[in-house]
Amino acid sequence: MPDTALRKDIWRLDAREHDDAFEQYRKGCAHLFDITLQSPEESFFNTLEAHHLGPVVLAKCSGVPQLFERKLSHILIDGGDTVMVVVELEDSGWRGDYDGRAAGGHLGQIRMIDMARPFSMSTGGYRSLYVMVPRTLLEGRGSLDFHGLVLSDDSVSGRLLGAHVRSLAEVLDHMTPDEAEAGAKAMVALIVGAITAHATPASGDHRPVEKMLLASGRQFIEQNLDDVDLSPEAVRRRLGVSRSLLYKVFEPLGGVSAFIQGRRLDQAFDAILHDRAEQHTLGEIAYGHGFRSDAHFSRAFRGRFGVTPGRLRRVGEAARQEGLSALERPDDVFTWLRGL
Repeated sequence: MPDTALRKDIWRLDAREHDDAFEQYRKGCAHLFDITLQSPEESFFNTLEAHHLGPVVLAKCSGVPQLFERKLSHILIDGGDTVMVVVELEDSGWRGDYDGRAAGGHLGQIRMIDMARPFSMSTGGYRSLYVMVPRTLLEGRGSLDFHGLVLSDDSVSGRLLGAHVRSLAEVLDHMTPDEAEAGAKAMVALIVGAITAHATPASGDHRPVEKMLLASGRQFIEQNLDDVDLSPEAVRRRLGVSRSLLYKVFEPLGGVSAFIQGRRLDQAFDAILHDRAEQHTLGEIAYGHGFRSDAHFSRAFRGRFGVTPGRLRRVGEAARQEGLSALERPDDVFTWLRGL
């Protein structure tokens, strides 16, 4: 006789029963989020019942106040390409930042999360329904910007979707696989309709993870160029990735070390030009931009710009009048200087 029961995963953890309940929970979610408790660990509990409706998963979940942070490193480790829809069954007072979109909600509202993008979300004690849908089922709507979108329970699409998800959750234990497949298809259709009605066109194509990492890495470097400890290892730790992936990401820019040195040289170039009164020696400028050797600074500077720091300083006023800068300069600065 064929098995007509749906596949069901159950995960219950309670600190009253297991001293290491939270640690088990944290490790179990480590590929998805970093989790920080916002209540005493001795009061921790979490319950999850997940039913598999073909490729779609519908889960009932409840837990204590906590902070969820999904970073680029989690996206890389996870490797999936899914969309999560959350229906709040209790007023948890959740608040989050979804890759730049601030959002918050209450009982009855529905939020949509693109699991291919980072987010940070804090919540009080919660009881929710989670739907996980592969992006391939979204009929092309997966390219729209719905990350952090909150559907009001007053909207038609929000009311229809919420009612269907709650109804499915009530009968999951009694459904056959065929009934579950039909219910999942209807649920996906309502999700597609809600995204179509409320999502906005993305400002650009969703970037591959490597491009997102490169953008984040470059931003971190630009913000820390004056930090003497800035290094490829510091960038790797910030992004939370392996060395091999970091080198792959920065390969188009000549590597991490080359990019850091190049940007420091660019800033040193402008610092020399802007130091009209020569208040700083070239050695001080070199040191202030991460170079510990005057000779190394001079060689690297000449290698990038075709001219020594001293030569640039001597013709500084003429260069300033021409509007020269590290960004606005000819490919061969030395040839340009000879034409002065």
